Amino acid sequence: MFKELDVITLTSPIPGDCIWDIPSGSPLAKSGEGLRKGDIGTIVCMQRDGETFDVEFLEPGGRPVAIATVSASQARPATKEDIANRYIRRSQGQELSQSKIG
Repeated sequence: MFKELDVITLTSPIPGDCIWDIPSGSPLAKSGEGLRKGDIGTIVCMQRDGETFDVEFLEPGGRPVAIATVSASQARPATKEDIANRYIRRSQGQELSQSKIG
C-alpha cells in the first residue's frame, strides 16, 4: 500500500517517547509533545516487514520536526486538503478540528 517517498497523514498520535529522532531546534524538543493526528510526513525508509516505515516530519518551512517509525495502521495517504489544512494550522498555531482530519 505504501512506498518510499509517499506523503502520509497520521491517523493517530505518536507520543514523544516513541519518536526516535527529534532535532534540537524542533518545536517538539521545546514542548516535549509528540506527533499529533493529522501531522503530515514523508516515508523515507520502508522496514522489511512492509507494515512499518520511517517517516520524516517537517514544518511547512522545511525545518525538521521529527523522525518516527510508523505502522501502516497509524497512517493514510495524504490528500491535498490535508496539506492545505496543515499550512493553515501551523501558521495560526492551531489544531485541526477532528472533522477536517477524520
